[in-house]
Amino acid sequence: MNQPFAQLWSETWNSHDADAIVKLYADDGVHRMAAGATYRGAAEMGEMVARSLRGYPDIHFSIRDHDLIAGSDLFPKRFVLEYTMTGTQLEAVGDRPGTGKSITIDGAMIGELDADQRIQRCTDYLDHHSIRQQLGLIG
Repeated sequence: MNQPFAQLWSETWNSHDADAIVKLYADDGVHRMAAGATYRGAAEMGEMVARSLRGYPDIHFSIRDHDLIAGSDLFPKRFVLEYTMTGTQLEAVGDRPGTGKSITIDGAMIGELDADQRIQRCTDYLDHHSIRQQLGLIG
């Protein structure tokens, strides 16, 4: 992925500006978590972002690696983004209660950008098992 998009993605999440994060996505964008949940459109994205920011008020993303595969009229621009997420879970997120414990988790997103360089669709591969282990919810 070109450096400006990777930087924009991480800097926007790290700003904790929910509206700006939602604007990273196309209006009809789709964010699928490989673990199962899928978010479609601005309203669902907004709920997912707000829940993440409430749950991890100090959430921070660092880019580990990135690549952009040039597109054409027939094939959209595809991206791969590897990241490390850190944060302290203070409130519940999904079925995980707030524990006050910090996590450091690696993840990767694969997806497509639209003509305006907004995320049209992506799949987010985040290690939810390790999250539960680090929060002390499983052994």
